[in-house]
Amino acid sequence: MRLYPLRRRTDRLPRRFRPVNMAASVMTTMNLYMGVTSIFASIGNEFRWAATCILLAIIFDMLDGFVARLTKSTSEFGKQLDSLCDLVSFGVAPAVLVFMAYLPEGSHLPLSPRAESIVGETGSYMGIIYVICTALRLARYNTFQSDRRDSFIGLPSPAAGGTLAAFVLFLQYFESKLDAAPLGPLAYVMLGPTMVVLALLMVSTVHYPKNRFKAVIVKPQHAFIYLAAGAFLITVVHYAMTHSASLVMFPLASGYVFFGLLEALWGRLSGKSASVLPEESEGADELASDEELEEGEQETAMSSPRNTGESL
Repeated sequence: MRLYPLRRRTDRLPRRFRPVNMAASVMTTMNLYMGVTSIFASIGNEFRWAATCILLAIIFDMLDGFVARLTKSTSEFGKQLDSLCDLVSFGVAPAVLVFMAYLPEGSHLPLSPRAESIVGETGSYMGIIYVICTALRLARYNTFQSDRRDSFIGLPSPAAGGTLAAFVLFLQYFESKLDAAPLGPLAYVMLGPTMVVLALLMVSTVHYPKNRFKAVIVKPQHAFIYLAAGAFLITVVHYAMTHSASLVMFPLASGYVFFGLLEALWGRLSGKSASVLPEESEGADELASDEELEEGEQETAMSSPRNTGESL
């Protein structure tokens, strides 16, 4: 009997290299760039520019999904890169912004005198909670919910970071009218609790709409009413933009946050709360075998491309 040498497992199962969408990855990298720029701006006490960078990061986060769908290509690399960038832009950057806002006025580097302040410690506690909740939210989304198309479970991290950034600009607009210090006592009372509430909403089970607004725009059931409302909305937006963009962005962001809460409350009262489908159960993926996972990857590659990130 002739014996053949055993081959290594790597010889039998060659490593597969998946394509990387360069155009979408560039948009995702710009998302990270704006997040890091926001952190640097917050350290320099340029709170307006720091908040603006977070809002610009949301635009690039939306563009990477649009480019992926336009080029009809998606990859696991892009999905993981998107989550890492979101953690920085919508997790760390807002946390640093609030931490710097809670430090005493007129404080500058080095940080040692500021860290001893009770106000500074409060800002650091809330910032840590926010970053941890953002990381947990992104990990849960990538593992269990990335295939869900009807809604998000928990507040998306771009929505949370954008709401916080718009709130900073909103506060600064009224503080300038009152001749108050930028992010002064008004921010101390309102900014921190808002961050904690947004952090808890990210890890909650509240459902937020994902593609529902697109259906209203593309295929409205009452088009004439929407057009009439749009004309009124254009007037309001024009008036607000002539004074400050935050007068538009913050109400819109707050409306999205409260929409999920009110819908969840209405579901509880009417007994029509959203149910989790069996394939979206968080324990279902743990029971899959290696062969099933490989088949699922092949089916995903053959199916129509979709945005795997947490873009709104």
